[in-house]
Amino acid sequence: MEQIILGGIVLSFIHAVIPSHWLPFVTIGNARGWDRATLLRTTFLAGTAHTLSTTIFGLLVSYAGFQLSDSQQLIAGRIVPLLLLILGLWFVMQHYLGHSHTHLEAGNARGRSHRRLLLSLVVVMFFSPCFEISAYFLSAGTMGWRAVAVLAALYNVLTLAGMLAMVGLGQRGLEKLDIGWLRHNEQLITGMTLCGLAAFNFFTEF
Repeated sequence: MEQIILGGIVLSFIHAVIPSHWLPFVTIGNARGWDRATLLRTTFLAGTAHTLSTTIFGLLVSYAGFQLSDSQQLIAGRIVPLLLLILGLWFVMQHYLGHSHTHLEAGNARGRSHRRLLLSLVVVMFFSPCFEISAYFLSAGTMGWRAVAVLAALYNVLTLAGMLAMVGLGQRGLEKLDIGWLRHNEQLITGMTLCGLAAFNFFTEF
């Protein structure tokens, strides 16, 4: 259970901090002249759609883990590290291939009413779930629905809180800092984090 909690915290933090999860909201908000309340409310609604779709997918994966509860040690010690490693290597490969991991494009906000823009942000974020945490949902499923509920709550609360915090800081000028390196390497950072979690889960389980 400790591996699931730690992995959930790390991946939630990564989701919140990488620019693709908060910088577009700051850019759109500045372009549209939103006040702080409007920006945070929009981020919360779109972010909730994003974490909700990720959680729905995670619950489906958890059901598979529940069906395989007799193989809990195999899943936690072998399958979960393998899935994390595969996902990590995929992100690293995407980085070197030059493929971006962007949920939102600020340019798509031009010429839309606030209601239509909000709806489009919610829809885009809902249909752009992050699958990185699915390996932990699989492992949590083998431990029962209480573990799944803890992981889901942890992921939703930390991701949304982190996105809101980063957007709030961004509106105060954080986006003016030199974050080009972080934006360019966010897939590499995510990939290396997943590979590190794979190694951690493997060596702590065996």
